Amino acid sequence: MCATHIFVSDDLSRLDELVVRLLRQRRSPSYRRLLLRGMPEGVGIAGLRVLRTVERIAAGGSTPTVKDVAVDHAIEQSTASRAVQAMTAAGLITKSTCGDDQRKARLDLTEAGRDALAQATANRQELLAQITSGWHDDDLARLIELMGRLTEGYSAELAARR
Repeated sequence: MCATHIFVSDDLSRLDELVVRLLRQRRSPSYRRLLLRGMPEGVGIAGLRVLRTVERIAAGGSTPTVKDVAVDHAIEQSTASRAVQAMTAAGLITKSTCGDDQRKARLDLTEAGRDALAQATANRQELLAQITSGWHDDDLARLIELMGRLTEGYSAELAARR
């Protein structure tokens, strides 16, 4: 059996470190506080993730369910059910029976749920606007292009390894 070795350049090492640092910063308490500013009581990061999942699946033309939340978050269905229940109790999601399968519960965002997501998006974009305020338009456009390529590359490689 032959081991495959990949040569890692200094540039790849620096990129790897920057990706790790960015992820770490997005998990920091100060980032979470900024993201959650203006959120309804009881909505945390996990709740926002549930709301985003429901929003994304519905926007894709599918009917979001608790199972979808579990799969999307790589968690047990019972854990997803508790997270959905918390967002339902907060008035951000409604649950109704799927017409085609009475055993499934369809999830929908309420107006308050859509407002919470809009507030979280505004909070993130405000931070990005502050960070990039002195940047040239060309630099920002290039970063967007490269981040898109990096994100798509991660998606493709991880999908191929499932």
